[in-house]
Amino acid sequence: MPGTLQRRTRFAAMAVVLAAISNAAASAPVHDRAGNRLEALIEQPAAQAGAEDASARFCTADRQWCVRTAREGDERASQLEIEHHLPGAAEPHAWFIPLDTAGADATGTDTPWPFIVRLAPGADAGQRPTDPQQAALENVLVGVQRSVTTMYSGGDAGASTLVLSRIRHMDDGIQIDPDVLTLPADGHAMIRACFGEQDTARRAGACHDQYSFAGVLHLDPAGEGMPVLRYTTTATRFPAGASRLQDSQARAPLRKQDLRTQTDRTCSYQRVLRFDGGRYQPDTPLPECSEFTAL
Repeated sequence: MPGTLQRRTRFAAMAVVLAAISNAAASAPVHDRAGNRLEALIEQPAAQAGAEDASARFCTADRQWCVRTAREGDERASQLEIEHHLPGAAEPHAWFIPLDTAGADATGTDTPWPFIVRLAPGADAGQRPTDPQQAALENVLVGVQRSVTTMYSGGDAGASTLVLSRIRHMDDGIQIDPDVLTLPADGHAMIRACFGEQDTARRAGACHDQYSFAGVLHLDPAGEGMPVLRYTTTATRFPAGASRLQDSQARAPLRKQDLRTQTDRTCSYQRVLRFDGGRYQPDTPLPECSEFTAL
């Protein structure tokens, strides 16, 4: 139906715009007062990606840090692989962070977060190694975006979660803190369908409810010490007033003025995230937004 095609096109265009905003915000390194910097990673040519069961490899512009995801044995389990190429070293240092399997009813895909936060010397206040060689090495925040999808009789749904890990150099070697921040990254759902002319008329031709969620992480330029992060989200629904928590048949018939994309005020928000107690904590709790971020 032309109306359905237009709505799908509108949602696809919105996703492209949000992605463009995110990429533009971090295409050049962003520094804060402490010297921490958020830097976009560069996807490497396919010939350098590695095994067939691995994602593309993403590296910093100076190629000192590279990340990718790969599956080892269990097709539902994967790991985040990190390489640190030290100047003058013949081989890079490599570390592996195991990732949990996807849910039984969902198809999961893990991809590297295409950014890195390179920590300034001494950003981990009070934890800097006494060994000058270890203290001179760079600590970083790296991440993985964990996506799951599922199919419905009337459509489909997908959601992804961003998980950041910290890699830091200690006197006795590397320490990996595998989950210092977990946030909803994006979500979408297209559910419900028309079953006959009566349904189509009741819904004014808009046979599907559509939901969209997108989250963007920024480095706060005014931050000091451990990086201060800012998290901005946008959540929308179509048609206006649609709810995954209610029976659509219990609603009054849709009107022409309902056929619009509506921003959800509760789940479109901003938070400041600060490192405290070994993890990033929001300045105020995140709202309950499973309507947009759960399958």
